[in-house]
Amino acid sequence: MPAFADLSLHVVSEGSLLLDPTHHRLYALNASAAFIWSLLKDGKSPEEASRSLSVHFAVPVDEAAAYVADVLRQYDSPPDGPIDAPIDAPPDARISRRRPPPNGACVIETYALLGSVFRVHYDSAGLAKQIHPLLQHGTRANGAWRANVIDVAVGPESGGVAIIVDEKEIGSSRALEDAAVAVRACLTQLAVAASGGLCVVHAGALCRNGAALLLPGQAGHGKSTLSAGLAARGFQMLSDDTTLLAGEPPLVRSLPTGLCIKRGAYPVLEPHFPQLASLPEWRRPDGKQARYLMPGNDLPWAAPDAAAAVRWIVFPRYHPAQGTALLPLPRHEAMARLLHGVCFLSGSLDKRNLDEFIAWIEQIDCFELPLSSLDAATALIDGLCI
Repeated sequence: MPAFADLSLHVVSEGSLLLDPTHHRLYALNASAAFIWSLLKDGKSPEEASRSLSVHFAVPVDEAAAYVADVLRQYDSPPDGPIDAPIDAPPDARISRRRPPPNGACVIETYALLGSVFRVHYDSAGLAKQIHPLLQHGTRANGAWRANVIDVAVGPESGGVAIIVDEKEIGSSRALEDAAVAVRACLTQLAVAASGGLCVVHAGALCRNGAALLLPGQAGHGKSTLSAGLAARGFQMLSDDTTLLAGEPPLVRSLPTGLCIKRGAYPVLEPHFPQLASLPEWRRPDGKQARYLMPGNDLPWAAPDAAAAVRWIVFPRYHPAQGTALLPLPRHEAMARLLHGVCFLSGSLDKRNLDEFIAWIEQIDCFELPLSSLDAATALIDGLCI
């Protein structure tokens, strides 16, 4: 019989969550399961929990025993796995080995993001020419900063590049074609790690009238396409697929790194963004080709120092064969889904972080959005965010 004293129960609106900090797992519970776990945490045996469940919910003893056994089975074999975010961890957690910086850096460019300024030392003019165009919207004039300054070296390695900070490799690309997107990702991670924020969420974010909309979801669910469609309707972008929550209460900080549009979405978005066809293509480390809609040039983006409170969370899920509908989602279920794409900058999900996150989500309206039509989906969200 395992000890459950380290587990913690948390109430979220009409539901409950069970946090297992040791295994970094989170469970969404209905009323019966929450009742059972409150007893198990208090040291009751499964048999005692079964009897209490039978009395409290007026169910036969054998059914109550089966339900307790099922709850314990789900705990032993959670269907959704641990809450390990698909977002890359902050670079300090991923350092692999020490290396000398590239020799004779001949081109230095500066970029600003989230209060940090990056002096990127390119090993050659050719590397700068390959990478800088994707990052140039974030340049700042020398002497204009009052910020944390970080030196980043980018040099050739095994056909690609190595990205080095303080003589440590924090990232790389396997081919030169992937280098620009790899450097963009590392600068974003460095800026987030230095931000002092609560967490980063695998989600896009936009704002309207000072309130933020969060669009979480796995790759391929249509987050970026939906973001672009909403930007065409006048929403301001806050971030692409890495959203930083910082401050008390947590606000979405602007991350003006550009909106990544993969090839499959070109035909859908070209009527809204005619310039998309003429933008350069960039190869991502996963091998996919993409174009980037840039802040200010191609779509509206909030100012670099902007921050907004989240008012709505919408989970898009694209499938060409389904209808398009905006469906209310219980907050506890939204919370459980959302946390599978969250990386806490403290390094782990603990009771304090979870309580802060619950207090945050209690003020937010949550929905899921099955969709097959971009126009129908943006019209629904346009009506929601007023």
